[in-house]
Amino acid sequence: MKVVGSNDFPQIRKTATIVFWNHTRLTILILVLTCITASLMNSLSFNFSVICMNDLDGPNSTHWIHETNKKSMLFSAPSIGALIGLLPSVPLISKFGVRYVLSFCGFCSSLGTLLFPITMEFNFYFVVLCRLLQGIGTSVVFTVVGTIPVHWASSDEMGTFLAILSCSFQLSNVFCMPISGILCESTWGWRSIYFIFGIFSLFAYIVFFLYFRDTPRFHRNVSHKELKKIEVGKNLRRRQQVPYREIIHDQTILVSWLSVTGGNTGFFLLVLFGPTYLRDVLHFDVKATGFASALPFLISAAFKFLAGAISDRSTCVSEKIRFTIFAIASQIGLAVGFCIMSLSSSKTVAQIAYTFAIASSGLNVMGVVKCCQIRSRQHVHFVVAMISISAAIIQFIIPILIAIFCPDNTSEQWSRLFICVSIFIIATNIPFPILARDESAEYTKEKLAMPIEEAQSK
Repeated sequence: MKVVGSNDFPQIRKTATIVFWNHTRLTILILVLTCITASLMNSLSFNFSVICMNDLDGPNSTHWIHETNKKSMLFSAPSIGALIGLLPSVPLISKFGVRYVLSFCGFCSSLGTLLFPITMEFNFYFVVLCRLLQGIGTSVVFTVVGTIPVHWASSDEMGTFLAILSCSFQLSNVFCMPISGILCESTWGWRSIYFIFGIFSLFAYIVFFLYFRDTPRFHRNVSHKELKKIEVGKNLRRRQQVPYREIIHDQTILVSWLSVTGGNTGFFLLVLFGPTYLRDVLHFDVKATGFASALPFLISAAFKFLAGAISDRSTCVSEKIRFTIFAIASQIGLAVGFCIMSLSSSKTVAQIAYTFAIASSGLNVMGVVKCCQIRSRQHVHFVVAMISISAAIIQFIIPILIAIFCPDNTSEQWSRLFICVSIFIIATNIPFPILARDESAEYTKEKLAMPIEEAQSK
Protein backbone atom coordinates (compact mmCIF):
# COMPACT_ATOMS: atom_id res chain seq x y z
CA MET A 1 0.00 0.00 0.00
CA LYS A 2 1.22 3.48 -0.61
CA VAL A 3 2.64 4.86 2.60
CA VAL A 4 3.51 8.46 3.22
CA GLY A 5 6.85 9.69 4.43
CA SER A 6 7.47 12.82 6.42
CA ASN A 7 8.48 14.77 3.33
CA ASP A 8 5.37 13.71 1.43
CA PHE A 9 2.81 15.66 3.47
CA PRO A 10 1.37 18.76 1.84
CA GLN A 11 1.85 21.95 3.77
CA ILE A 12 -1.86 22.75 3.52
CA ARG A 13 -4.61 20.14 3.29
CA LYS A 14 -7.66 21.11 1.29
CA THR A 15 -10.83 19.62 2.71
CA ALA A 16 -14.32 19.45 1.23
CA THR A 17 -17.38 21.01 2.81
CA ILE A 18 -18.91 17.57 3.39
CA VAL A 19 -16.94 15.68 6.06
CA PHE A 20 -19.68 13.27 7.20
CA TRP A 21 -19.68 14.56 10.77
CA ASN A 22 -15.96 13.66 11.09
CA HIS A 23 -16.69 10.02 10.23
CA THR A 24 -15.55 9.74 6.62
CA ARG A 25 -13.62 6.60 7.62
CA LEU A 26 -16.97 4.86 8.14
CA THR A 27 -18.00 5.62 4.55
CA ILE A 28 -14.71 4.10 3.43
CA LEU A 29 -15.38 1.07 5.61
CA ILE A 30 -18.86 0.56 4.14
CA LEU A 31 -17.68 1.10 0.55
CA VAL A 32 -14.75 -1.33 0.82
CA LEU A 33 -16.96 -3.90 2.54
CA THR A 34 -19.53 -3.59 -0.26
CA CYS A 35 -16.91 -4.00 -3.00
CA ILE A 36 -15.11 -7.03 -1.63
CA THR A 37 -18.44 -8.66 -0.72
CA ALA A 38 -19.56 -8.16 -4.33
CA SER A 39 -16.38 -9.80 -5.64
CA LEU A 40 -16.85 -12.78 -3.35
CA MET A 41 -20.51 -13.07 -4.39
CA ASN A 42 -19.43 -13.21 -8.03
CA SER A 43 -17.00 -16.02 -7.26
CA LEU A 44 -19.60 -17.93 -5.22
CA SER A 45 -22.37 -17.66 -7.79
CA PHE A 46 -21.37 -20.85 -9.60
CA ASN A 47 -21.28 -22.88 -6.36
CA PHE A 48 -25.04 -22.52 -6.07
CA SER A 49 -26.25 -22.03 -9.63
CA VAL A 50 -24.63 -25.30 -10.71
CA ILE A 51 -27.42 -27.20 -8.96
CA CYS A 52 -30.08 -25.58 -11.16
CA MET A 53 -28.56 -25.60 -14.67
CA ASN A 54 -30.71 -28.42 -15.98
CA ASP A 55 -32.12 -26.26 -18.77
CA LEU A 56 -28.77 -26.49 -20.56
CA ASP A 57 -29.50 -30.08 -21.60
CA GLY A 58 -30.72 -30.56 -25.14
CA PRO A 59 -33.65 -32.84 -26.11
CA ASN A 60 -31.27 -35.63 -27.10
CA SER A 61 -28.03 -34.64 -25.40
CA THR A 62 -26.55 -33.89 -21.99
CA HIS A 63 -24.62 -30.67 -21.42
CA TRP A 64 -20.95 -30.96 -20.46
CA ILE A 65 -21.75 -29.24 -17.11
CA HIS A 66 -22.76 -32.69 -15.82
CA GLU A 67 -19.27 -34.11 -16.47
CA THR A 68 -17.49 -34.49 -13.14
CA ASN A 69 -14.03 -33.49 -14.38
CA LYS A 70 -15.21 -30.32 -16.09
CA LYS A 71 -17.39 -29.34 -13.14
CA SER A 72 -14.42 -29.83 -10.78
CA MET A 73 -12.29 -27.63 -13.05
CA LEU A 74 -14.86 -24.85 -12.86
CA PHE A 75 -14.89 -25.12 -9.07
CA SER A 76 -11.09 -24.89 -9.00
CA ALA A 77 -10.60 -22.20 -11.67
CA PRO A 78 -11.18 -19.21 -9.32
CA SER A 79 -8.38 -20.44 -7.07
CA ILE A 80 -6.02 -20.47 -10.06
CA GLY A 81 -7.20 -16.96 -10.95
CA ALA A 82 -6.61 -15.87 -7.37
CA LEU A 83 -3.04 -17.17 -7.54
CA ILE A 84 -2.48 -15.34 -10.81
CA GLY A 85 -3.66 -12.13 -9.19
CA LEU A 86 -1.84 -12.71 -5.92
CA LEU A 87 1.67 -13.30 -7.20
CA PRO A 88 2.24 -9.69 -8.32
CA SER A 89 -0.13 -8.16 -5.76
CA VAL A 90 2.39 -7.29 -3.02
CA PRO A 91 4.76 -5.24 -5.23
CA LEU A 92 1.81 -3.74 -7.14
CA ILE A 93 0.06 -2.61 -3.95
CA SER A 94 3.35 -1.22 -2.63
CA LYS A 95 3.83 0.74 -5.88
CA PHE A 96 0.32 1.78 -6.92
CA GLY A 97 -1.75 1.39 -3.75
CA VAL A 98 -4.96 -0.46 -2.91
CA ARG A 99 -7.14 1.92 -4.95
CA TYR A 100 -5.78 0.94 -8.36
CA VAL A 101 -5.11 -2.73 -7.65
CA LEU A 102 -8.47 -3.48 -6.04
CA SER A 103 -10.31 -1.52 -8.76
CA PHE A 104 -8.61 -3.56 -11.48
CA CYS A 105 -9.44 -6.81 -9.71
CA GLY A 106 -13.05 -5.68 -9.24
CA PHE A 107 -13.48 -4.89 -12.92
CA CYS A 108 -12.07 -8.33 -13.80
CA SER A 109 -14.60 -9.95 -11.47
CA SER A 110 -17.50 -7.99 -12.95
CA LEU A 111 -16.48 -8.80 -16.52
CA GLY A 112 -16.13 -12.52 -15.79
CA THR A 113 -19.51 -12.62 -14.07
CA LEU A 114 -21.39 -10.76 -16.82
CA LEU A 115 -19.92 -12.96 -19.55
CA PHE A 116 -20.33 -16.28 -17.70
CA PRO A 117 -23.95 -17.15 -18.71
CA ILE A 118 -23.19 -16.16 -22.31
CA THR A 119 -20.12 -18.38 -22.57
CA MET A 120 -22.02 -21.34 -21.08
CA GLU A 121 -23.86 -21.58 -24.40
CA PHE A 122 -20.66 -21.80 -26.43
CA ASN A 123 -17.31 -23.13 -25.26
CA PHE A 124 -16.09 -24.74 -22.04
CA TYR A 125 -12.73 -22.96 -22.11
CA PHE A 126 -14.38 -19.54 -22.37
CA VAL A 127 -16.32 -20.46 -19.21
CA VAL A 128 -13.04 -21.38 -17.51
CA LEU A 129 -11.67 -17.96 -18.51
CA CYS A 130 -14.66 -16.27 -16.87
CA ARG A 131 -14.06 -18.24 -13.68
CA LEU A 132 -10.37 -17.24 -13.79
CA LEU A 133 -11.44 -13.58 -13.99
CA GLN A 134 -13.71 -14.09 -10.99
CA GLY A 135 -10.74 -15.56 -9.13
CA ILE A 136 -8.55 -12.57 -9.98
CA GLY A 137 -11.35 -10.44 -8.54
CA THR A 138 -10.97 -12.08 -5.13
CA SER A 139 -7.18 -12.31 -5.16
CA VAL A 140 -6.49 -9.29 -2.93
CA VAL A 141 -9.54 -9.51 -0.64
CA PHE A 142 -7.54 -10.97 2.27
CA THR A 143 -4.88 -8.32 1.76
CA VAL A 144 -7.40 -5.49 1.73
CA VAL A 145 -9.06 -6.82 4.90
CA GLY A 146 -5.69 -6.72 6.65
CA THR A 147 -4.39 -3.38 5.36
CA ILE A 148 -7.39 -1.01 5.37
CA PRO A 149 -7.69 -0.99 9.21
CA VAL A 150 -3.99 -0.14 9.55
CA HIS A 151 -4.37 3.04 7.50
CA TRP A 152 -7.99 4.08 7.97
CA ALA A 153 -8.95 3.02 11.52
CA SER A 154 -7.98 4.86 14.67
CA SER A 155 -5.91 2.87 17.13
CA ASP A 156 -8.91 1.95 19.28
CA GLU A 157 -11.03 0.91 16.26
CA MET A 158 -8.68 -1.43 14.42
CA GLY A 159 -10.24 -4.60 15.81
CA THR A 160 -13.73 -3.45 14.88
CA PHE A 161 -12.65 -2.45 11.35
CA LEU A 162 -10.90 -5.80 10.90
CA ALA A 163 -13.94 -7.72 12.11
CA ILE A 164 -16.39 -5.80 9.92
CA LEU A 165 -14.30 -6.05 6.74
CA SER A 166 -13.74 -9.78 7.29
CA CYS A 167 -17.54 -10.16 7.44
CA SER A 168 -17.38 -9.94 3.63
CA PHE A 169 -16.71 -13.69 3.57
CA GLN A 170 -19.92 -14.30 5.51
CA LEU A 171 -22.06 -11.58 3.94
CA SER A 172 -21.25 -12.81 0.44
CA ASN A 173 -22.85 -16.13 1.36
CA VAL A 174 -25.72 -14.47 3.24
CA PHE A 175 -26.72 -12.55 0.12
CA CYS A 176 -25.57 -14.92 -2.61
CA MET A 177 -27.21 -18.15 -1.47
CA PRO A 178 -30.83 -17.07 -0.81
CA ILE A 179 -30.90 -14.65 -3.73
CA SER A 180 -29.56 -17.38 -6.02
CA GLY A 181 -32.13 -19.82 -4.68
CA ILE A 182 -34.99 -17.41 -5.38
CA LEU A 183 -33.73 -16.48 -8.85
CA CYS A 184 -33.08 -20.11 -9.78
CA GLU A 185 -36.72 -20.98 -9.20
CA SER A 186 -38.07 -17.77 -10.73
CA THR A 187 -38.97 -17.21 -14.39
CA TRP A 188 -35.72 -15.27 -14.78
CA GLY A 189 -33.66 -18.42 -14.17
CA TRP A 190 -30.09 -18.96 -13.05
CA ARG A 191 -28.61 -16.64 -15.72
CA SER A 192 -30.12 -13.63 -13.97
CA ILE A 193 -27.87 -14.32 -10.97
CA TYR A 194 -24.80 -13.43 -13.01
CA PHE A 195 -26.27 -10.37 -14.71
CA ILE A 196 -27.56 -8.88 -11.43
CA PHE A 197 -24.38 -9.61 -9.47
CA GLY A 198 -22.13 -8.44 -12.31
CA ILE A 199 -23.91 -5.10 -12.79
CA PHE A 200 -23.98 -4.47 -9.04
CA SER A 201 -20.25 -5.15 -8.60
CA LEU A 202 -19.34 -3.01 -11.62
CA PHE A 203 -21.28 -0.05 -10.20
CA ALA A 204 -19.72 -0.57 -6.73
CA TYR A 205 -16.17 -0.53 -8.11
CA ILE A 206 -16.76 2.57 -10.21
CA VAL A 207 -17.85 4.38 -7.04
CA PHE A 208 -14.86 2.91 -5.18
CA PHE A 209 -12.34 4.12 -7.76
CA LEU A 210 -13.77 7.63 -7.76
CA TYR A 211 -14.12 7.99 -3.97
CA PHE A 212 -11.41 5.92 -2.28
CA ARG A 213 -7.91 7.14 -1.41
CA ASP A 214 -5.11 5.01 0.01
CA THR A 215 -4.57 7.21 3.05
CA PRO A 216 -6.97 9.53 4.93
CA ARG A 217 -4.50 12.41 4.65
CA PHE A 218 -5.16 12.68 0.92
CA HIS A 219 -8.94 12.31 1.11
CA ARG A 220 -10.73 15.65 0.77
CA ASN A 221 -13.69 14.55 2.90
CA VAL A 222 -11.51 13.75 5.93
CA SER A 223 -11.58 16.69 8.32
CA HIS A 224 -8.55 17.82 10.29
CA LYS A 225 -10.23 16.61 13.46
CA GLU A 226 -10.86 13.14 12.05
CA LEU A 227 -7.36 12.91 10.57
CA LYS A 228 -5.84 13.63 13.97
CA LYS A 229 -7.98 10.91 15.55
CA ILE A 230 -6.92 8.36 12.92
CA GLU A 231 -3.22 9.18 13.04
CA VAL A 232 -2.69 9.74 16.77
CA GLY A 233 -0.31 7.20 18.26
CA LYS A 234 0.78 5.86 14.90
CA ASN A 235 4.25 6.09 13.46
CA LEU A 236 5.01 7.99 10.29
CA ARG A 237 6.95 5.70 7.98
CA ARG A 238 8.70 6.24 4.71
CA ARG A 239 8.23 3.62 2.04
CA GLN A 240 10.03 0.49 3.07
CA GLN A 241 11.01 -2.68 1.33
CA VAL A 242 9.23 -5.73 2.73
CA PRO A 243 11.69 -7.77 4.87
CA TYR A 244 10.70 -11.09 3.30
CA ARG A 245 13.49 -13.12 4.89
CA GLU A 246 12.76 -11.91 8.42
CA ILE A 247 9.02 -12.47 8.06
CA ILE A 248 9.27 -16.03 6.74
CA HIS A 249 11.60 -16.89 9.61
CA ASP A 250 9.33 -15.32 12.23
CA GLN A 251 8.02 -18.08 14.51
CA THR A 252 4.78 -16.24 15.25
CA ILE A 253 4.01 -15.72 11.56
CA LEU A 254 4.81 -19.34 10.72
CA VAL A 255 2.48 -20.82 13.35
CA SER A 256 -0.18 -18.32 12.29
CA TRP A 257 0.09 -19.46 8.67
CA LEU A 258 -0.12 -23.09 9.80
CA SER A 259 -3.22 -22.38 11.91
CA VAL A 260 -4.97 -20.53 9.10
CA THR A 261 -4.24 -23.40 6.71
CA GLY A 262 -6.20 -25.80 8.90
CA GLY A 263 -9.04 -23.37 9.54
CA ASN A 264 -9.37 -22.37 5.88
CA THR A 265 -9.50 -26.01 4.81
CA GLY A 266 -12.63 -26.52 6.89
CA PHE A 267 -14.13 -23.14 6.04
CA PHE A 268 -13.73 -23.37 2.27
CA LEU A 269 -14.97 -26.95 2.22
CA LEU A 270 -18.26 -25.67 3.63
CA VAL A 271 -18.28 -22.58 1.40
CA LEU A 272 -17.63 -24.47 -1.84
CA PHE A 273 -19.64 -27.62 -1.21
CA GLY A 274 -22.08 -26.61 1.52
CA PRO A 275 -24.97 -26.29 -0.96
CA THR A 276 -24.10 -29.68 -2.47
CA TYR A 277 -24.00 -31.29 0.98
CA LEU A 278 -27.31 -29.72 2.01
CA ARG A 279 -29.09 -30.76 -1.17
CA ASP A 280 -27.61 -34.21 -1.92
CA VAL A 281 -26.94 -35.50 1.61
CA LEU A 282 -29.48 -33.66 3.79
CA HIS A 283 -32.01 -33.50 0.91
CA PHE A 284 -33.05 -29.83 1.04
CA ASP A 285 -34.84 -28.44 -2.02
CA VAL A 286 -33.22 -25.65 -4.06
CA LYS A 287 -34.81 -22.65 -2.32
CA ALA A 288 -34.41 -24.20 1.15
CA THR A 289 -30.77 -24.96 0.31
CA GLY A 290 -30.22 -21.26 -0.39
CA PHE A 291 -31.59 -20.13 2.96
CA ALA A 292 -30.00 -23.01 4.91
CA SER A 293 -26.64 -22.13 3.34
CA ALA A 294 -26.98 -18.46 4.27
CA LEU A 295 -28.07 -18.77 7.91
CA PRO A 296 -24.71 -19.95 9.34
CA PHE A 297 -22.88 -17.10 7.62
CA LEU A 298 -25.33 -14.54 8.99
CA ILE A 299 -24.70 -15.85 12.51
CA SER A 300 -20.96 -15.87 11.85
CA ALA A 301 -21.03 -12.23 10.73
CA ALA A 302 -22.84 -11.30 13.97
CA PHE A 303 -20.23 -13.21 15.99
CA LYS A 304 -17.43 -11.36 14.18
CA PHE A 305 -18.91 -7.95 14.84
CA LEU A 306 -19.33 -8.78 18.52
CA ALA A 307 -15.82 -10.26 18.71
CA GLY A 308 -14.29 -7.11 17.21
CA ALA A 309 -15.96 -4.90 19.79
CA ILE A 310 -14.95 -7.22 22.65
CA SER A 311 -11.35 -7.38 21.42
CA ASP A 312 -11.04 -3.58 21.25
CA ARG A 313 -12.53 -3.05 24.70
CA SER A 314 -11.03 -5.94 26.71
CA THR A 315 -7.95 -3.96 27.66
CA CYS A 316 -7.85 -5.60 31.10
CA VAL A 317 -6.11 -8.61 29.54
CA SER A 318 -3.16 -8.83 27.16
CA GLU A 319 -3.48 -8.98 23.38
CA LYS A 320 -2.15 -12.55 23.42
CA ILE A 321 -4.87 -13.74 25.76
CA ARG A 322 -7.49 -12.06 23.58
CA PHE A 323 -6.37 -13.42 20.22
CA THR A 324 -5.57 -16.86 21.67
CA ILE A 325 -9.06 -17.24 23.15
CA PHE A 326 -10.70 -16.27 19.86
CA ALA A 327 -8.42 -18.59 17.87
CA ILE A 328 -9.05 -21.60 20.13
CA ALA A 329 -12.81 -21.01 20.26
CA SER A 330 -12.95 -20.66 16.49
CA GLN A 331 -10.97 -23.74 15.55
CA ILE A 332 -12.35 -26.07 18.22
CA GLY A 333 -15.87 -25.03 17.24
CA LEU A 334 -15.11 -25.73 13.57
CA ALA A 335 -13.58 -29.14 14.33
CA VAL A 336 -16.41 -30.14 16.68
CA GLY A 337 -18.94 -29.19 14.02
CA PHE A 338 -17.26 -31.48 11.50
CA CYS A 339 -17.13 -34.33 14.03
CA ILE A 340 -20.84 -34.09 14.79
CA MET A 341 -21.71 -33.94 11.07
CA SER A 342 -19.66 -37.08 10.48
CA LEU A 343 -21.21 -39.06 13.35
CA SER A 344 -24.86 -37.97 13.28
CA SER A 345 -27.53 -39.63 11.16
CA SER A 346 -30.09 -36.95 12.07
CA LYS A 347 -30.79 -34.27 9.47
CA THR A 348 -31.60 -31.72 12.17
CA VAL A 349 -28.45 -32.42 14.21
CA ALA A 350 -26.27 -32.33 11.08
CA GLN A 351 -27.76 -28.98 10.05
CA ILE A 352 -27.16 -27.53 13.54
CA ALA A 353 -23.56 -28.80 13.47
CA TYR A 354 -23.09 -27.31 9.97
CA THR A 355 -24.37 -23.96 11.23
CA PHE A 356 -22.22 -24.12 14.37
CA ALA A 357 -19.05 -24.93 12.41
CA ILE A 358 -19.41 -21.97 10.04
CA ALA A 359 -20.48 -19.57 12.80
CA SER A 360 -17.46 -20.54 14.92
CA SER A 361 -14.98 -20.18 12.05
CA GLY A 362 -15.71 -16.47 11.80
CA LEU A 363 -14.11 -15.76 15.17
CA ASN A 364 -10.66 -16.59 13.83
CA VAL A 365 -10.22 -13.17 12.27
CA MET A 366 -9.91 -11.79 15.82
CA GLY A 367 -7.55 -14.65 16.62
CA VAL A 368 -4.86 -15.55 14.10
CA VAL A 369 -5.41 -12.65 11.70
CA LYS A 370 -5.34 -10.09 14.54
CA CYS A 371 -2.10 -11.70 15.75
CA CYS A 372 -0.55 -11.28 12.28
CA GLN A 373 -1.64 -7.66 12.19
CA ILE A 374 -0.06 -6.92 15.57
CA ARG A 375 3.12 -8.81 14.76
CA SER A 376 3.86 -7.54 11.24
CA ARG A 377 2.34 -4.02 11.42
CA GLN A 378 3.19 -2.09 8.21
CA HIS A 379 4.15 -5.32 6.44
CA VAL A 380 0.82 -7.02 7.11
CA HIS A 381 -0.09 -6.87 3.40
CA PHE A 382 2.62 -9.44 2.65
CA VAL A 383 1.64 -11.68 5.56
CA VAL A 384 -2.01 -11.61 4.53
CA ALA A 385 -1.09 -12.10 0.88
CA MET A 386 0.56 -15.38 1.86
CA ILE A 387 -2.65 -16.38 3.65
CA SER A 388 -4.47 -15.60 0.41
CA ILE A 389 -2.10 -17.83 -1.56
CA SER A 390 -2.72 -20.62 0.93
CA ALA A 391 -6.47 -20.08 0.62
CA ALA A 392 -6.28 -20.21 -3.17
CA ILE A 393 -4.32 -23.48 -3.09
CA ILE A 394 -6.84 -24.94 -0.63
CA GLN A 395 -9.74 -23.95 -2.88
CA PHE A 396 -7.97 -25.64 -5.80
CA ILE A 397 -7.37 -28.87 -3.87
CA ILE A 398 -10.79 -29.21 -2.20
CA PRO A 399 -12.73 -30.09 -5.40
CA ILE A 400 -10.13 -32.77 -6.10
CA LEU A 401 -10.56 -34.18 -2.59
CA ILE A 402 -14.33 -34.19 -3.02
CA ALA A 403 -13.99 -36.11 -6.28
CA ILE A 404 -11.79 -38.67 -4.50
CA PHE A 405 -13.58 -38.99 -1.16
CA CYS A 406 -17.19 -38.33 -2.22
CA PRO A 407 -17.66 -39.47 -5.83
CA ASP A 408 -21.23 -40.66 -5.16
CA ASN A 409 -22.24 -37.98 -2.59
CA THR A 410 -23.27 -40.59 -0.03
CA SER A 411 -23.48 -39.73 3.66
CA GLU A 412 -20.82 -42.36 4.47
CA GLN A 413 -18.34 -40.80 2.07
CA TRP A 414 -18.94 -37.32 3.47
CA SER A 415 -18.58 -38.65 7.03
CA ARG A 416 -15.11 -40.03 6.33
CA LEU A 417 -14.06 -36.74 4.77
CA PHE A 418 -15.39 -34.72 7.72
CA ILE A 419 -13.44 -36.84 10.23
CA CYS A 420 -10.20 -36.32 8.29
CA VAL A 421 -10.77 -32.56 8.07
CA SER A 422 -11.55 -32.34 11.79
CA ILE A 423 -8.28 -34.08 12.71
CA PHE A 424 -6.35 -31.83 10.32
CA ILE A 425 -7.83 -28.66 11.86
CA ILE A 426 -6.86 -29.71 15.39
CA ALA A 427 -3.34 -30.77 14.37
CA THR A 428 -2.53 -27.53 12.54
CA ASN A 429 -3.74 -25.36 15.44
CA ILE A 430 -1.82 -26.95 18.32
CA PRO A 431 1.38 -24.82 17.94
CA PHE A 432 -0.38 -21.43 17.74
CA PRO A 433 -1.36 -20.80 21.40
CA ILE A 434 2.06 -22.05 22.52
CA LEU A 435 4.38 -20.16 20.18
CA ALA A 436 2.51 -17.01 19.06
CA ARG A 437 3.63 -13.66 20.51
CA ASP A 438 1.82 -10.34 20.80
CA GLU A 439 4.83 -8.01 20.46
CA SER A 440 5.61 -6.19 17.22
CA ALA A 441 8.53 -7.88 15.47
CA GLU A 442 11.91 -6.19 15.29
CA TYR A 443 11.67 -5.83 11.52
CA THR A 444 8.68 -3.51 11.99
CA LYS A 445 10.78 -1.12 14.08
CA GLU A 446 13.49 -0.51 11.52
CA LYS A 447 13.72 2.75 9.63
CA LEU A 448 10.84 4.31 11.49
CA ALA A 449 10.43 8.01 11.20
CA MET A 450 9.20 10.26 13.96
CA PRO A 451 5.69 10.03 15.35
CA ILE A 452 3.09 11.89 13.31
CA GLU A 453 2.37 14.48 15.98
CA GLU A 454 6.07 15.40 16.09
CA ALA A 455 6.37 15.48 12.31
CA GLN A 456 3.45 17.85 11.96
CA SER A 457 4.93 20.26 14.48
CA LYS A 458 8.08 20.69 12.40
